[in-house]
Amino acid sequence: MNDHKKWLSEYEAFLQSETTLVPKEVSALVLNKMAKLLNPSAWFVFAKVLGIQTLVGFLSLGVCHQFGMNPFGTDQSLDSWFMSMLGHNGCMIACGALFAGTGVLTAGYFLKIEELRALKQTEFLQTLALGAASLSLFIIFGAEMALTIAGLWFLGAVIGGILATEFAWKLRRFA
Repeated sequence: MNDHKKWLSEYEAFLQSETTLVPKEVSALVLNKMAKLLNPSAWFVFAKVLGIQTLVGFLSLGVCHQFGMNPFGTDQSLDSWFMSMLGHNGCMIACGALFAGTGVLTAGYFLKIEELRALKQTEFLQTLALGAASLSLFIIFGAEMALTIAGLWFLGAVIGGILATEFAWKLRRFA
């Protein structure tokens, strides 16, 4: 936010200089455009993340079958390994974290830094919505699940989504 305030004060100083004859309409248009670019809508960011998550989530089902969904007919899956290492409950949490985490991390690569900042500001709400949307899509496509299993998967998705958001933010901010 400090960068935004600094930019605004420099812009106002520019407008006050004697050599500048900028019409007020142009100034308002520029400020409005910059405000939209610097502060993207959380809904817009969510739509982008959901689109990326849908694609990456579908691909992740090839390496970690979830709720019996195996779109590529692969024999090996991480869920077998998760099950043997973590048990059934841990497997569901790990699968949810992997599913949501890979999608959010991939989205973090494709989002603009301002969009990633908007995602970070609403990360808990957006991650909850992303997990709920993902579970809904599983159900729509015929996955059978019990409430406790879905709850554990959802918990993992929220944890994975938040951790991926934090990791993507740190990577993009300091890279």
